[in-house]
Amino acid sequence: MADVPAQRAELMAPYRHPWRHVSRETLRQSIEVRGAGAIGIVASGVGVVGLATGITLMAFWIVAGLFALACAAVMWAYVTAEGTLPLLRAWRQRSVLRDVLEKRPHAGSEDPDLVHDLFAVTVEDDGWLYTWRYRPLRWDEEPGPEQVEVPGRPRYAAEVILERRFDARDAARAAEQLVEAQEGAAKREALAAAAGAHAVEQADLNEHELEEARTTAAALQRSTGQRSRRS
Repeated sequence: MADVPAQRAELMAPYRHPWRHVSRETLRQSIEVRGAGAIGIVASGVGVVGLATGITLMAFWIVAGLFALACAAVMWAYVTAEGTLPLLRAWRQRSVLRDVLEKRPHAGSEDPDLVHDLFAVTVEDDGWLYTWRYRPLRWDEEPGPEQVEVPGRPRYAAEVILERRFDARDAARAAEQLVEAQEGAAKREALAAAAGAHAVEQADLNEHELEEARTTAAALQRSTGQRSRRS
């Protein structure tokens, strides 16, 4: 994650409005769509000007321009749908790791405003307790090569960060070990939230100090002649 955590509202916006975001990205990235649209606008403009000056044959340019605009709109809609529908299907999928995340004892304790890592514990059939770290993913971001993608809104990149064997011969002790592992996951999550809040506070402080430095520098630069031409 970045040094300064993203705002949760910023992370979730594309998940809540996928069509809007994919259509914007399509328009920004697709040279074909922008090109067809530009041709349509120019051709239509030329045709309108021609008709205004009495050249009736220029009506052809209007027709050609409208056709190019229609092609651009169709391409835009197709590429947007092609990019959005798979995301919607993927986000609706369920997974065990998603269920574990949502049912962890400390669910709901994450920072409501900042994005940070979450932690949960799974019980494996081979006698191990796994502590997983869930890293929130942007709507168009992919997990790392050693990470598992957890579908939903938002998606997460999950990876095991701690393994602990439980006592398979003593169910009571195994239950205690699970609680201990879950408490450890809760502490890790609380630390991640606190670290995120501290990073934001530090960034705000640095920006304030930078603004003070700029103000003081501007005053001092007048005495050195650095600002004489702009005063």
